[in-house]
Amino acid sequence: MAIIKCPECGHQISDKAPTCPYCGVEIAGKIVKCPDCGEIYFSDEELCPHCLRPTRPHSHPNATNEDIPTPSSEEVSPAIVSPTETTVKENKASQAVPPTIPTKKSKQAPPTPPAKKKASKTAILVSFVIALLVFGVCYYMYNQAQENRENEEYEIAMRSNEPLILQGYLDSFKDAPQEHRDSIEAHLKAIKQADLDWTNALVSNSKAALMDYLNKYPGTPHRQLAMHKIDSIDWAQSNNINTPEAYQTYMTDHPDGDHYDEAEELMKKLKAQDVTPEEKLLVTNVFHNFFVAINEKDEEALKNTVAEEMTLLNKENATKGDVVDMMDKLYKEGIVRMVWRLPGNYDIKKREVADDRYELNVSFSANQDVEFIESAKNGTNKFKVNATINPDGKISLFKMIKIVE
Repeated sequence: MAIIKCPECGHQISDKAPTCPYCGVEIAGKIVKCPDCGEIYFSDEELCPHCLRPTRPHSHPNATNEDIPTPSSEEVSPAIVSPTETTVKENKASQAVPPTIPTKKSKQAPPTPPAKKKASKTAILVSFVIALLVFGVCYYMYNQAQENRENEEYEIAMRSNEPLILQGYLDSFKDAPQEHRDSIEAHLKAIKQADLDWTNALVSNSKAALMDYLNKYPGTPHRQLAMHKIDSIDWAQSNNINTPEAYQTYMTDHPDGDHYDEAEELMKKLKAQDVTPEEKLLVTNVFHNFFVAINEKDEEALKNTVAEEMTLLNKENATKGDVVDMMDKLYKEGIVRMVWRLPGNYDIKKREVADDRYELNVSFSANQDVEFIESAKNGTNKFKVNATINPDGKISLFKMIKIVE
Protein backbone atom coordinates (compact mmCIF):
# COMPACT_ATOMS: atom_id res chain seq x y z
CA MET A 1 0.00 0.00 0.00
CA ALA A 2 1.20 3.50 -0.84
CA ILE A 3 -0.10 6.97 -0.12
CA ILE A 4 -0.96 8.85 -3.32
CA LYS A 5 -2.67 12.09 -4.28
CA CYS A 6 -6.31 11.69 -5.35
CA PRO A 7 -6.50 12.58 -9.11
CA GLU A 8 -9.89 14.20 -8.48
CA CYS A 9 -9.53 16.33 -5.28
CA GLY A 10 -5.76 16.16 -4.54
CA HIS A 11 -6.04 14.80 -0.96
CA GLN A 12 -3.53 12.24 0.35
CA ILE A 13 -5.13 8.76 0.25
CA SER A 14 -4.20 5.08 -0.04
CA ASP A 15 -3.77 3.66 -3.54
CA LYS A 16 -5.69 0.56 -2.31
CA ALA A 17 -8.74 2.55 -1.13
CA PRO A 18 -11.88 1.59 -3.12
CA THR A 19 -13.02 5.22 -3.07
CA CYS A 20 -11.57 8.56 -1.98
CA PRO A 21 -12.89 9.35 1.54
CA TYR A 22 -12.94 13.06 0.64
CA CYS A 23 -14.65 13.27 -2.78
CA GLY A 24 -16.02 9.70 -3.21
CA VAL A 25 -14.40 8.96 -6.59
CA GLU A 26 -13.42 5.30 -7.23
CA ILE A 27 -9.70 4.60 -6.73
CA ALA A 28 -8.79 0.89 -6.57
CA GLY A 29 -8.42 -0.50 -10.09
CA LYS A 30 -9.37 2.83 -11.65
CA ILE A 31 -6.03 4.61 -11.63
CA VAL A 32 -2.75 4.20 -13.47
CA LYS A 33 0.75 5.61 -13.00
CA CYS A 34 2.50 7.11 -16.03
CA PRO A 35 5.79 5.24 -16.62
CA ASP A 36 7.38 8.41 -18.07
CA CYS A 37 6.55 11.20 -15.59
CA GLY A 38 5.02 9.27 -12.65
CA GLU A 39 1.67 11.13 -12.78
CA ILE A 40 -1.29 9.32 -11.13
CA TYR A 41 -4.49 9.58 -13.24
CA PHE A 42 -7.62 7.65 -14.13
CA SER A 43 -7.02 4.62 -16.37
CA ASP A 44 -9.94 5.48 -18.69
CA GLU A 45 -8.13 8.60 -19.90
CA GLU A 46 -6.41 8.07 -23.27
CA LEU A 47 -3.43 10.34 -22.51
CA CYS A 48 -1.38 11.23 -19.43
CA PRO A 49 -2.60 14.74 -18.40
CA HIS A 50 0.97 15.72 -17.53
CA CYS A 51 3.21 14.48 -20.38
CA LEU A 52 0.48 13.36 -22.90
CA ARG A 53 1.86 9.81 -23.21
CA PRO A 54 -0.83 7.36 -24.56
CA THR A 55 -2.34 5.29 -21.79
CA ARG A 56 -2.35 2.09 -23.97
CA PRO A 57 -1.02 1.34 -27.47
CA HIS A 58 -3.55 1.39 -30.38
CA SER A 59 -3.64 -0.70 -33.60
CA HIS A 60 -2.39 1.02 -36.71
CA PRO A 61 -5.23 2.83 -38.47
CA ASN A 62 -4.13 1.60 -41.95
CA ALA A 63 -4.25 -2.08 -41.06
CA THR A 64 -6.38 -4.23 -43.46
CA ASN A 65 -7.83 -7.73 -43.48
CA GLU A 66 -4.91 -8.83 -45.63
CA ASP A 67 -2.53 -8.08 -42.78
CA ILE A 68 -4.42 -10.46 -40.52
CA PRO A 69 -2.95 -14.00 -40.81
CA THR A 70 -5.44 -16.67 -41.91
CA PRO A 71 -5.12 -19.98 -40.10
CA SER A 72 -4.29 -23.01 -42.25
CA SER A 73 -6.72 -25.78 -42.81
CA GLU A 74 -4.74 -27.95 -40.47
CA GLU A 75 -5.17 -25.44 -37.70
CA VAL A 76 -8.94 -25.10 -38.14
CA SER A 77 -10.83 -26.93 -35.42
CA PRO A 78 -13.69 -29.18 -36.45
CA ALA A 79 -17.10 -27.56 -36.18
CA ILE A 80 -19.17 -28.59 -33.23
CA VAL A 81 -22.69 -29.51 -34.18
CA SER A 82 -25.32 -29.39 -31.53
CA PRO A 83 -27.68 -32.33 -30.95
CA THR A 84 -30.57 -30.24 -32.22
CA GLU A 85 -28.83 -29.53 -35.52
CA THR A 86 -28.10 -33.28 -35.92
CA THR A 87 -31.70 -34.21 -35.35
CA VAL A 88 -32.90 -31.61 -37.85
CA LYS A 89 -30.51 -32.91 -40.50
CA GLU A 90 -31.56 -36.47 -39.85
CA ASN A 91 -35.22 -35.50 -40.18
CA LYS A 92 -34.53 -33.76 -43.49
CA ALA A 93 -32.67 -36.74 -44.76
CA SER A 94 -35.52 -39.06 -43.77
CA GLN A 95 -37.99 -36.86 -45.59
CA ALA A 96 -35.85 -36.79 -48.77
CA VAL A 97 -35.68 -40.62 -49.05
CA PRO A 98 -39.01 -42.25 -49.82
CA PRO A 99 -40.08 -44.73 -47.23
CA THR A 100 -39.41 -48.38 -47.92
CA ILE A 101 -42.52 -50.53 -48.04
CA PRO A 102 -41.90 -53.37 -45.73
CA THR A 103 -42.49 -56.87 -47.02
CA LYS A 104 -43.44 -59.81 -45.10
CA LYS A 105 -39.84 -60.96 -44.97
CA SER A 106 -38.36 -57.58 -43.95
CA LYS A 107 -38.50 -56.06 -40.50
CA GLN A 108 -39.06 -52.33 -39.65
CA ALA A 109 -35.94 -50.60 -38.25
CA PRO A 110 -36.25 -49.73 -34.56
CA PRO A 111 -36.75 -45.97 -33.87
CA THR A 112 -33.81 -43.91 -32.65
CA PRO A 113 -33.95 -43.81 -28.85
CA PRO A 114 -34.40 -40.23 -27.38
CA ALA A 115 -31.47 -38.50 -25.62
CA LYS A 116 -31.24 -39.47 -22.08
CA LYS A 117 -32.49 -36.82 -19.60
CA LYS A 118 -29.87 -37.89 -17.11
CA ALA A 119 -27.09 -36.11 -19.03
CA SER A 120 -29.16 -32.89 -19.12
CA LYS A 121 -29.76 -33.01 -15.38
CA THR A 122 -26.05 -33.54 -14.76
CA ALA A 123 -25.13 -30.52 -16.89
CA ILE A 124 -27.63 -28.36 -15.01
CA LEU A 125 -26.28 -29.55 -11.68
CA VAL A 126 -22.68 -28.89 -12.74
CA SER A 127 -23.63 -25.41 -13.96
CA PHE A 128 -25.37 -24.67 -10.66
CA VAL A 129 -22.35 -25.84 -8.67
CA ILE A 130 -20.02 -23.73 -10.82
CA ALA A 131 -22.31 -20.71 -10.43
CA LEU A 132 -22.44 -21.29 -6.69
CA LEU A 133 -18.66 -21.50 -6.52
CA VAL A 134 -18.29 -18.33 -8.59
CA PHE A 135 -20.75 -16.54 -6.35
CA GLY A 136 -18.91 -17.74 -3.25
CA VAL A 137 -15.57 -16.60 -4.61
CA CYS A 138 -16.99 -13.21 -5.59
CA TYR A 139 -18.68 -12.81 -2.23
CA TYR A 140 -15.45 -13.71 -0.43
CA MET A 141 -13.46 -11.31 -2.55
CA TYR A 142 -16.04 -8.56 -1.93
CA ASN A 143 -15.94 -9.13 1.81
CA GLN A 144 -12.15 -9.22 1.74
CA ALA A 145 -12.06 -5.93 -0.19
CA GLN A 146 -14.49 -4.36 2.27
CA GLU A 147 -12.37 -5.56 5.18
CA ASN A 148 -9.18 -4.24 3.57
CA ARG A 149 -10.86 -0.90 2.88
CA GLU A 150 -12.07 -0.70 6.49
CA ASN A 151 -8.57 -1.42 7.79
CA GLU A 152 -7.03 1.23 5.54
CA GLU A 153 -9.64 3.84 6.49
CA TYR A 154 -9.14 2.95 10.14
CA GLU A 155 -5.39 3.54 9.92
CA ILE A 156 -5.92 6.85 8.10
CA ALA A 157 -8.49 7.99 10.67
CA MET A 158 -6.28 7.07 13.64
CA ARG A 159 -3.42 9.14 12.18
CA SER A 160 -5.71 12.12 11.63
CA ASN A 161 -6.63 14.92 14.02
CA GLU A 162 -9.58 16.07 11.91
CA PRO A 163 -12.94 15.38 13.59
CA LEU A 164 -14.67 15.21 10.19
CA ILE A 165 -12.45 12.31 9.05
CA LEU A 166 -13.03 10.40 12.28
CA GLN A 167 -16.79 10.96 12.16
CA GLY A 168 -16.79 9.97 8.49
CA TYR A 169 -15.25 6.60 9.40
CA LEU A 170 -17.90 6.00 12.05
CA ASP A 171 -20.67 6.87 9.60
CA SER A 172 -19.24 4.76 6.77
CA PHE A 173 -18.31 1.61 8.73
CA LYS A 174 -21.15 0.94 11.14
CA ASP A 175 -20.35 -2.81 11.02
CA ALA A 176 -16.63 -2.36 11.67
CA PRO A 177 -15.00 -4.36 14.47
CA GLN A 178 -16.09 -2.96 17.82
CA GLU A 179 -12.50 -2.40 18.94
CA HIS A 180 -11.93 -0.23 15.88
CA ARG A 181 -15.04 1.83 16.51
CA ASP A 182 -14.14 2.17 20.20
CA SER A 183 -10.65 3.41 19.30
CA ILE A 184 -12.01 5.94 16.80
CA GLU A 185 -14.65 7.19 19.25
CA ALA A 186 -12.02 7.58 22.00
CA HIS A 187 -9.71 9.41 19.59
CA LEU A 188 -12.54 11.71 18.49
CA LYS A 189 -13.51 12.41 22.09
CA ALA A 190 -9.89 13.29 22.97
CA ILE A 191 -9.67 15.71 20.02
CA LYS A 192 -12.92 17.42 20.98
CA GLN A 193 -11.75 17.73 24.59
CA ALA A 194 -8.42 19.21 23.44
CA ASP A 195 -10.29 21.76 21.32
CA LEU A 196 -12.46 22.70 24.28
CA ASP A 197 -9.41 23.06 26.57
CA TRP A 198 -7.71 25.28 23.98
CA THR A 199 -10.77 27.53 23.69
CA ASN A 200 -11.00 27.90 27.47
CA ALA A 201 -7.27 28.69 27.80
CA LEU A 202 -7.39 31.23 24.97
CA VAL A 203 -10.39 33.20 26.24
CA SER A 204 -9.08 33.17 29.82
CA ASN A 205 -6.21 35.51 28.85
CA SER A 206 -4.25 33.86 31.66
CA LYS A 207 -0.62 32.85 31.42
CA ALA A 208 -1.18 30.07 33.96
CA ALA A 209 -4.09 28.60 31.94
CA LEU A 210 -2.07 28.70 28.72
CA MET A 211 0.95 27.08 30.38
CA ASP A 212 -1.29 24.33 31.82
CA TYR A 213 -2.67 23.71 28.32
CA LEU A 214 0.83 23.44 26.81
CA ASN A 215 1.93 21.05 29.56
CA LYS A 216 -1.16 18.90 28.97
CA TYR A 217 -0.84 18.93 25.17
CA PRO A 218 2.89 19.29 24.34
CA GLY A 219 2.34 18.35 20.69
CA THR A 220 -0.57 20.71 20.09
CA PRO A 221 -0.72 22.56 16.73
CA HIS A 222 -1.68 25.67 18.74
CA ARG A 223 1.68 25.83 20.52
CA GLN A 224 3.06 28.78 18.55
CA LEU A 225 -0.11 30.82 19.05
CA ALA A 226 -0.14 30.00 22.77
CA MET A 227 3.49 31.12 23.15
CA HIS A 228 2.69 34.34 21.30
CA LYS A 229 -0.22 34.96 23.68
CA ILE A 230 1.99 34.33 26.73
CA ASP A 231 4.59 36.70 25.29
CA SER A 232 1.96 39.45 25.01
CA ILE A 233 0.73 38.88 28.55
CA ASP A 234 4.25 39.08 30.04
CA TRP A 235 5.07 42.18 27.99
CA ALA A 236 1.93 43.99 29.21
CA GLN A 237 2.85 43.15 32.81
CA SER A 238 6.42 44.44 32.37
CA ASN A 239 5.10 47.68 30.88
CA ASN A 240 2.77 48.21 33.83
CA ILE A 241 5.59 47.74 36.35
CA ASN A 242 8.02 49.78 34.21
CA THR A 243 11.21 48.99 36.12
CA PRO A 244 14.57 47.72 34.87
CA GLU A 245 14.01 44.53 36.86
CA ALA A 246 10.62 43.93 35.19
CA TYR A 247 12.06 44.38 31.69
CA GLN A 248 15.00 42.12 32.55
CA THR A 249 12.57 39.41 33.68
CA TYR A 250 10.72 39.64 30.36
CA MET A 251 13.97 39.40 28.40
CA THR A 252 15.07 36.36 30.41
CA ASP A 253 11.75 34.54 29.94
CA HIS A 254 11.43 35.48 26.24
CA PRO A 255 14.87 35.57 24.57
CA ASP A 256 13.09 35.43 21.19
CA GLY A 257 10.12 37.53 22.30
CA ASP A 258 8.30 39.97 20.04
CA HIS A 259 9.22 42.87 22.35
CA TYR A 260 12.77 41.89 23.29
CA ASP A 261 14.46 44.87 21.60
CA GLU A 262 11.91 47.31 23.01
CA ALA A 263 12.36 45.89 26.51
CA GLU A 264 16.13 46.22 26.22
CA GLU A 265 15.85 49.87 25.13
CA LEU A 266 13.46 50.79 27.92
CA MET A 267 15.61 49.01 30.47
CA LYS A 268 18.64 51.04 29.36
CA LYS A 269 16.70 54.29 29.64
CA LEU A 270 15.47 53.46 33.11
CA LYS A 271 18.93 52.45 34.23
CA ALA A 272 20.24 55.71 32.83
CA GLN A 273 17.87 57.51 35.17
CA ASP A 274 19.15 55.64 38.19
CA VAL A 275 21.58 57.77 40.15
CA THR A 276 24.74 55.85 40.92
CA PRO A 277 26.58 56.09 44.25
CA GLU A 278 29.39 57.92 42.43
CA GLU A 279 26.94 60.52 41.13
CA LYS A 280 25.47 61.03 44.61
CA LEU A 281 28.97 61.59 45.96
CA LEU A 282 29.65 64.10 43.16
CA VAL A 283 26.56 66.12 44.12
CA THR A 284 27.57 66.17 47.78
CA ASN A 285 31.13 67.31 47.04
CA VAL A 286 30.18 70.00 44.49
CA PHE A 287 27.70 71.80 46.74
CA HIS A 288 29.87 71.34 49.83
CA ASN A 289 32.74 73.06 48.02
CA PHE A 290 30.39 75.75 46.67
CA PHE A 291 29.08 76.81 50.07
CA VAL A 292 32.41 76.39 51.89
CA ALA A 293 33.92 78.80 49.33
CA ILE A 294 31.16 81.30 50.20
CA ASN A 295 31.76 80.82 53.94
CA GLU A 296 35.45 81.51 53.44
CA LYS A 297 35.01 84.16 50.75
CA ASP A 298 37.32 82.14 48.51
CA GLU A 299 36.68 83.48 45.00
CA GLU A 300 38.92 81.00 43.16
CA ALA A 301 37.44 78.00 44.94
CA LEU A 302 33.96 79.33 44.16
CA LYS A 303 34.77 79.78 40.46
CA ASN A 304 36.05 76.19 40.25
CA THR A 305 32.61 74.85 41.18
CA VAL A 306 30.65 76.54 38.36
CA ALA A 307 30.55 76.33 34.55
CA GLU A 308 31.86 79.02 32.23
CA GLU A 309 28.29 80.05 31.49
CA MET A 310 25.31 79.27 33.64
CA THR A 311 21.91 80.37 34.83
CA LEU A 312 22.42 82.15 38.15
CA LEU A 313 19.34 83.11 40.13
CA ASN A 314 17.27 84.90 37.45
CA LYS A 315 20.14 85.71 35.11
CA GLU A 316 20.90 83.57 32.10
CA ASN A 317 24.36 83.32 30.49
CA ALA A 318 25.92 84.37 33.79
CA THR A 319 29.71 84.18 34.13
CA LYS A 320 31.99 83.13 36.94
CA GLY A 321 32.38 86.82 37.79
CA ASP A 322 28.62 87.03 38.33
CA VAL A 323 28.89 84.21 40.85
CA VAL A 324 31.55 86.15 42.79
CA ASP A 325 29.25 89.20 42.76
CA MET A 326 26.44 87.08 44.23
CA MET A 327 28.73 86.01 47.05
CA ASP A 328 29.65 89.64 47.81
CA LYS A 329 26.00 90.65 47.99
CA LEU A 330 25.33 87.91 50.53
CA TYR A 331 27.73 89.62 52.93
CA LYS A 332 25.63 92.61 53.84
CA GLU A 333 26.93 95.47 55.92
CA GLY A 334 27.41 94.52 59.53
CA ILE A 335 27.87 90.78 58.94
CA VAL A 336 30.91 89.45 60.70
CA ARG A 337 30.60 85.78 59.86
CA MET A 338 28.46 83.51 57.70
CA VAL A 339 28.16 79.73 57.87
CA TRP A 340 26.15 77.60 55.41
CA ARG A 341 24.97 74.21 56.62
CA LEU A 342 23.57 71.54 54.25
CA PRO A 343 21.24 68.86 55.73
CA GLY A 344 22.06 66.62 52.75
CA ASN A 345 18.44 66.03 51.70
CA TYR A 346 19.30 65.90 48.00
CA ASP A 347 16.59 64.98 45.52
CA ILE A 348 18.47 64.02 42.36
CA LYS A 349 17.01 63.53 38.89
CA LYS A 350 19.20 62.19 36.11
CA ARG A 351 18.78 63.13 32.43
CA GLU A 352 20.73 61.98 29.39
CA VAL A 353 21.89 64.91 27.24
CA ALA A 354 24.19 62.94 24.92
CA ASP A 355 25.45 59.39 24.50
CA ASP A 356 26.51 58.29 27.98
CA ARG A 357 26.54 61.93 29.17
CA TYR A 358 24.11 62.98 31.88
CA GLU A 359 23.17 66.09 33.81
CA LEU A 360 21.95 65.95 37.40
CA ASN A 361 19.06 68.13 38.51
CA VAL A 362 19.19 68.59 42.28
CA SER A 363 16.77 70.03 44.82
CA PHE A 364 17.78 70.48 48.47
CA SER A 365 17.56 72.81 51.44
CA ALA A 366 20.35 75.01 52.87
CA ASN A 367 20.54 76.79 56.23
CA GLN A 368 22.41 80.10 56.63
CA ASP A 369 23.72 81.10 60.08
CA VAL A 370 24.60 84.79 60.17
CA GLU A 371 26.55 86.69 62.88
CA PHE A 372 26.33 90.49 62.97
CA ILE A 373 28.36 93.10 64.77
CA GLU A 374 25.21 93.69 66.69
CA SER A 375 24.56 90.28 68.12
CA ALA A 376 20.87 91.03 68.40
CA LYS A 377 20.62 90.67 64.65
CA ASN A 378 22.13 87.20 64.65
CA GLY A 379 19.92 84.52 63.21
CA THR A 380 19.37 81.60 60.85
CA ASN A 381 17.81 81.74 57.42
CA LYS A 382 16.45 78.75 55.44
CA PHE A 383 16.60 78.45 51.65
CA LYS A 384 15.24 76.09 48.99
CA VAL A 385 17.87 75.45 46.31
CA ASN A 386 17.32 74.15 42.76
CA ALA A 387 20.51 73.47 40.83
CA THR A 388 21.92 71.53 37.88
CA ILE A 389 25.29 69.87 37.54
CA ASN A 390 26.42 69.40 33.94
CA PRO A 391 28.19 66.26 32.60
CA ASP A 392 31.56 67.90 33.43
CA GLY A 393 30.67 68.06 37.13
CA LYS A 394 30.15 71.87 37.20
CA ILE A 395 27.12 73.85 38.40
CA SER A 396 25.30 75.12 35.28
CA LEU A 397 22.16 76.36 37.05
CA PHE A 398 21.70 77.76 40.52
CA LYS A 399 18.51 79.21 41.97
CA MET A 400 17.86 79.89 45.63
CA ILE A 401 14.63 81.02 47.32
CA LYS A 402 14.39 82.11 50.94
CA ILE A 403 11.78 80.29 53.00
CA VAL A 404 9.75 82.64 55.15
CA GLU A 405 8.32 81.07 58.27
